[in-house]
Amino acid sequence: MKKPKIMRRKALLIAALGLSCATAYAYNVSGTKWPGAATHLYIGMPGTAASGVTWSEALHRSALDWTANTPFTFNTISSYKDPCAGYSANSQSTGFPDGQGDGLNGADFTTTVCGNDYGTNVLAVTLVYTESNLLGAFDITEADVVFNVNSRFDIYDGTISQSRGTDFERVALHELGHVIGMSHEQSEPSIMRATIGNSFTLQDDDIAGATALYTGFRNCPYTDLSFGRRTGSLSTSDCTVQELMGGGDDPSLVDVYQFTLAQPTTVNIDMTSPTLDSVLVLMTGKSEVIEIDDNSAGACNSRINRTLPAGDYALLANTFAGESDCGDTFGPYEITMSYASNALLGLPGAASLQGGSSGASFSGAVTTNNGQSYSNLVRSTQSVDVAGRITVDPVHQGQAGFIVVAALLADGEILLRDTKGQLISYDPQSANIPKFKTKTLAAVESVDVLTDTVPVQLGISSIVVDFLIGYGVDSNPHELYFHSAPINLTVSP
Repeated sequence: MKKPKIMRRKALLIAALGLSCATAYAYNVSGTKWPGAATHLYIGMPGTAASGVTWSEALHRSALDWTANTPFTFNTISSYKDPCAGYSANSQSTGFPDGQGDGLNGADFTTTVCGNDYGTNVLAVTLVYTESNLLGAFDITEADVVFNVNSRFDIYDGTISQSRGTDFERVALHELGHVIGMSHEQSEPSIMRATIGNSFTLQDDDIAGATALYTGFRNCPYTDLSFGRRTGSLSTSDCTVQELMGGGDDPSLVDVYQFTLAQPTTVNIDMTSPTLDSVLVLMTGKSEVIEIDDNSAGACNSRINRTLPAGDYALLANTFAGESDCGDTFGPYEITMSYASNALLGLPGAASLQGGSSGASFSGAVTTNNGQSYSNLVRSTQSVDVAGRITVDPVHQGQAGFIVVAALLADGEILLRDTKGQLISYDPQSANIPKFKTKTLAAVESVDVLTDTVPVQLGISSIVVDFLIGYGVDSNPHELYFHSAPINLTVSP
């Protein structure tokens, strides 16, 4: 992460499509993109091509092609919006619009580029408004497309026909690539070539470029993150924000984590380090930045506290690029993620021991007040309950079966509760799975993972334990159905 920018501005990028030929190289993206990987598009252009297809329908089909084949979504609106609304003819020469646009993405045929000449052989131009962003490249805030009314267009597939004129739909497909943030490239075949060719649908290179631009955190190696504590380290071999965002000029180091919430949850995330100037970045699964923090936990430590809806998220363990006000820009760190809830948490990631599938679902959480509230962070002097619940697959309900409770320790040891409630060491290579309970499986099974347990009375002042609950049926005793996201218990003095 670079030093925070105070100024926010809107700039204007202009991309045009011409008629001549080009040589080949791979897709080209700058990192400039729409937050959330989606935007609206007003497609109500008046008029019909000689082929009988309306310009509006061709524009709509082009938008659907990008939506169907890439992570980006166009939400099309059938009404008309003037693409030049709020635009100043001086914008093209200055790089900054005198107006701010109208915030609406319109398209139409025009005699000029909203007051400027089209230029020789230019078929269409996309006017892209951008706004500075603290992370990575610029955000797109508006993108309008103008088509040269002095060019002869029709709508057809296949090879470019001199007698019919230029195929409007492939031009629209190209311009919508600029709308989403794609730059010109010279690969063959490619819709995003700087000049029009015989390709009339999105090509592999176009799709790969848009995917790289909007895949976001998946552009870097990433690790699953669950509630509890984990350690890491930023080093010069790590990914950078520039790589993560698919462009921009931020060379700061970043480790990438992902997590999933099964229901709305209040989460608290701390990043601490003895040497590192820590920065936390919370993003949606589509890499839209939700929050950035660099010092809320005091000194050079960062903290994010948010109530988040159900969904997929990415967390970046980041630092500053270049000189820092405190600490280094590489080194070890610790992340602690906790929750606060009034109910058991859904536990995503249905799994099985032998790779089978089931319709079971799981929930669980930690409480120190008999279920009045839940949090995975507890003190060693508190009395702790860990509660679980299994909604058994309907095909297994009523069958003779068993319940299993496992504790996963930080050193890799696995403990399973036996029928006496004792936690005993388990060898994953063993054919026998210690059972906590044997019973006829009900539709919903409540599982007392831990009950009235005071860690300090067991000689434990600090520990991190992940619990899993699962079940099996006697007719297939070596198969076990469980969840991959654990019930975390983090004990501190």
